[in-house]
Amino acid sequence: MSDNLTKTVTRGAESWQFFAFVFGAFAAIGLALADDVVKAPGWKVVTKLSWFAFTFYLFMVNAWVRNKLIRFLGWLKVENQ
Repeated sequence: MSDNLTKTVTRGAESWQFFAFVFGAFAAIGLALADDVVKAPGWKVVTKLSWFAFTFYLFMVNAWVRNKLIRFLGWLKVENQ
């Protein structure tokens, strides 16, 4: 008999849109910086692909970072009057 516990987290469309926005912003900044910093054409492609994969993992796959983003989104949505 196997007693494994699993947890499933369901997020609303608003949170996934926020993840995509943050991912797109960081990916665009990194890709633009790669054009300015890396001069060798071969390394530029490797750097861009690596940055894209890293930011995709960080903002779309990593649960710890996504949970921190959700907390930030919750803080951002509160209006103090």
